[in-house]
Amino acid sequence: MSIAALIAEYTAGIKALSRYKKSLDRSVPEQEAEARTVSGMLTDMRYALEWMRRGRRPGSRRGAERHDIYRRRELLAKTEPLTEEERRKLLDCMAIMTERELTCWLLHMAQGYTYAEIAARLELSRRTVQQYVERARKKASDALGRSDDAWTTCG
Repeated sequence: MSIAALIAEYTAGIKALSRYKKSLDRSVPEQEAEARTVSGMLTDMRYALEWMRRGRRPGSRRGAERHDIYRRRELLAKTEPLTEEERRKLLDCMAIMTERELTCWLLHMAQGYTYAEIAARLELSRRTVQQYVERARKKASDALGRSDDAWTTCG
């Protein structure tokens, strides 16, 4: 399921839940309790929807939409698959990457970890991780001669 389909599904769900909440008779104690429960559900759904739309935690001031894993996966799904020649070049390129470059690049690009998460995991500074990923990305880009690919330009 694509992120766009998920956003549409959540939007429809919020509308349906809002209609249901309006139909409840708040003068009846059981329905008042139901209305409170539905309000909580609506709040959670709106929070999740905002997160999906923005690509970062709602309320966060320092997000980076172009880094979010959801959109990156969708972008990767739309890219052309590698040819056998490109696959061979990529494997050759990975062979010349240092162990740290390869580790950081795979954690960032394939697993979707942020630089800070990788830094904490490998006990490095965030800037060091960023430099490893940039070096690895450049090697991959140079090896394939495809600087417009999502997996080399994302992040």
